Amino acid sequence: MSSTLRALAVTAITATLISTGVVCGVTASSANPAPAFSIKPAHGSVGSTVTLTGADFSAVPSATATIGGVAADAYTIVSAHKATLVVPSGAKTGAVVVSDGTTTLTGPTFTVQQKTKARSVASTTSLRFGGGLTVTGYLTTATGGSPVAGQLAGLQHRAAGSTTWNHARGTKAQRTNAKGQVRWRITPAANGHFRIHFRSSAAYAGATTSGRSVKVYPRFKTHPIHTVPIYSTSELKGSIHPKVRGVVYLQQQVSHRWVRAGHQTLVNGHYSFPIKPGAYGALRYRIVWRSDGTHAHSISKPIHLRIVKRELSLGDHGPDVHALLKRLHRLHYDTGPVDSSYGDDALHAVTAFEKVNGLTRNGVVTTPVWNKLNHPKRPHLRHPDSSAALAVEVNKNKQILMLAKYGKIWRILDTSTAGGYLYTNSSGQTERAVTPDGHFSVQYKLTGWHKSQLGELYYPSYFTNTGYAIHGEGNGNDSGEVPPYPNSHGCVRITNNAVLRYYNLLTVGTSVWIYGGTP
Repeated sequence: MSSTLRALAVTAITATLISTGVVCGVTASSANPAPAFSIKPAHGSVGSTVTLTGADFSAVPSATATIGGVAADAYTIVSAHKATLVVPSGAKTGAVVVSDGTTTLTGPTFTVQQKTKARSVASTTSLRFGGGLTVTGYLTTATGGSPVAGQLAGLQHRAAGSTTWNHARGTKAQRTNAKGQVRWRITPAANGHFRIHFRSSAAYAGATTSGRSVKVYPRFKTHPIHTVPIYSTSELKGSIHPKVRGVVYLQQQVSHRWVRAGHQTLVNGHYSFPIKPGAYGALRYRIVWRSDGTHAHSISKPIHLRIVKRELSLGDHGPDVHALLKRLHRLHYDTGPVDSSYGDDALHAVTAFEKVNGLTRNGVVTTPVWNKLNHPKRPHLRHPDSSAALAVEVNKNKQILMLAKYGKIWRILDTSTAGGYLYTNSSGQTERAVTPDGHFSVQYKLTGWHKSQLGELYYPSYFTNTGYAIHGEGNGNDSGEVPPYPNSHGCVRITNNAVLRYYNLLTVGTSVWIYGGTP
């Protein structure tokens, strides 16, 4: 027999063995046959519907279906190549089989999911706009309550008045931790509802928590106003956030009751109410925003106003003086005792305030001063040192001395530096009165009165070895020796009262910065 004939004979014998089911000792019936049909979905919980497609189900019309050996519910032939069934109670993960006892159609494995139970907790149900809220969700098995880890979850939001749930903006999907827990920190901008949707996986069914409602109250920002001159008109200004539209109401407290004092349509979220008091005393106002469904009803904090005299000057007394000094003290000006007397200390505190705010430097509290007290300019340190327990900065442009603690302004004092004029020194030479610019430190100090070549100095703290010092001058409390303009020979003058208050604090080594225009 030729080699070609032998090869053909072997091929024929092999084909015969395959057709009879015997190949190398393995029968064809022991191999894994391809599924007779496909299923969708490939996993689900008890009670879910599964669709079978691909086989000729009409060829076995009286067949029954099983999942993992458990008879399925509601097996239905939809068309020749499509059927449905319902996952039965007690079903186990396994192959889907359709059989009438004679013909058996075997499909893919169906995974029976465990049912789950979801719940959520919100840290609060109401908050001011800009405030934060924590939403925490938990997923457990429906039977036994065991935590479900690794399940993907997302936070959903439904706006007030809407029926549609959407993905919450700014949040990312999370997977449950070992405790079955997920958590988000959010900042709602308006009223709404939040819920957590846990997605299904092959092993576990999905679940959704009930919605948690959250109310968001608009936040008021009122421009500071503390004192209002009698018979003068001041503006109670502010804004509401977010910039809602509509009307806000001004209410005044009268005999422990809040009564309406005005209303105004918001302009880009802003409001402004004129206040013109006709009597001395204290007034209390508040701003009210009524709910529009999108944001909750909101009320501002009470706004306290003190009605004061139109003008205050040296020698005055009364509660309006006390209100003045209290306000200046809060703004860090050196007022001395905060009482009801307009004395030397009050005059220089007002003068320093006038210097900073570009007002007439006369120490008299007129209507412009009262108005500026409500909306003041604030000086700034040029050389803040957060490590220094005390430092000094002298601003020659403003003619003020600032004491700073750890890099922040603590006290603002009225001062007078060099006047720039020509004078004759003790040697008969002509010099110009100049206060030097630069960075210095306290070198040495003298107590009491000290007679220098150019006059008597009170408790001087020298910041150079050439005679420049921070000191008082004149007789006792005479405020005339610290005029509201540059007038010294070169030293930094402050009032004698101020010298006594701060002399012990100006220890040797204290940093002194001097800057500003010439002189």
